[in-house]
Amino acid sequence: MKKISLITLFVLLFSISNALADQRHIYANFFTTNNISFIQHSILTNSAQIFEGTAMAALGERAKLVKHEKRTPQNLYGDSLMYGQPLLYGEYRDEGDEDNKNTKGRNGGDDKDAEYDKYSRPEVNNLWLTWQHFGDDVKFEGIDDLDTDTDLIMFGLTGSDHQHKKGISKWGVFGGFVGGNQQNDFIDINQNGGYFGIYTGYNVHNFNLSFIADAGALYNNAENIYGNDEFTNAWAGAALNATYNIELDKTFTLQPGIYTGYTWIGSANYISSSDDVISNKNINLFEITPKFRAIKCIGNGWFASLNFKYAFVMGQNDGNIIVNGIRVDDLNSQDYAEYGLGIEKSIDRFNVALNLNRRDGGRTGWSGGFNMKYIF
Repeated sequence: MKKISLITLFVLLFSISNALADQRHIYANFFTTNNISFIQHSILTNSAQIFEGTAMAALGERAKLVKHEKRTPQNLYGDSLMYGQPLLYGEYRDEGDEDNKNTKGRNGGDDKDAEYDKYSRPEVNNLWLTWQHFGDDVKFEGIDDLDTDTDLIMFGLTGSDHQHKKGISKWGVFGGFVGGNQQNDFIDINQNGGYFGIYTGYNVHNFNLSFIADAGALYNNAENIYGNDEFTNAWAGAALNATYNIELDKTFTLQPGIYTGYTWIGSANYISSSDDVISNKNINLFEITPKFRAIKCIGNGWFASLNFKYAFVMGQNDGNIIVNGIRVDDLNSQDYAEYGLGIEKSIDRFNVALNLNRRDGGRTGWSGGFNMKYIF
């Protein structure tokens, strides 16, 4: 009788354990909203950097892209930059006179530059396209890590600069698509969606301040042992991004900065394929990300950069999950660091940048991608 009782008890405990494990699919919405927080981080920080300008433009306020027929002492790095001369904000090619002696920056706000702004400058500064792929293991307390793959496509345009007495402002619009997958041994979530946003920025001397806002939606298909759960998340957010260019010499710039953002995520309520009624509270996220970038001209139109960010994300654990009228505990996620390198080449009016990044902490993995920009 004792043997039978022990066997029965073991089977009962095993059944209860499996039953509890089978309920892990109720966290599907938490997984998708947590991933949206990372998607937002990538969209807004990347767009801020793209709109601020190329690595070339970051060297000494905004660099001037000019074409020279021959190398001179003032043009030590080929056709890419003319160091030692007044620098332009933006990424235009102003030819000046034949010898490029009278070319001037537009930070002075003089009448000649105002005339040029009024009659000669294009309404659109540049068009750009970027693609990023992210492969991460996302960590949570008390539950298996999620193997996450995300592809982020972005495209946008930047408007022409507007001269002010002490600085220059610019605007931009962007949009894109996001697709990806999150999976472990109990859930497999496919995600597809899109987003759009606006940008405005202001530069005075070496200080850059930008404001970005966006909105998007993500359709999710979560496969579990009971079947497929389908639901949609919507989000809207805004961020401020501030950087300062410290020019160490003619070829080397340090760029410390701070990014602060807010995102609202609409969480889905649905009836799971397990017949559980799952209610999820909308989530409010706040992010503070100090960052640092070092930019170096390595000659002949080539630029290299090193970057570091640390994302402090607050609020992603505040969404209540209610299953069949009973509140369940949220999962805890963690902050993460992101660091990597980039290389950039400018050829005439085209700029191509490649990057490779690593993340550690709450998200562990690699990312890579490219950005292509055509400057009018």
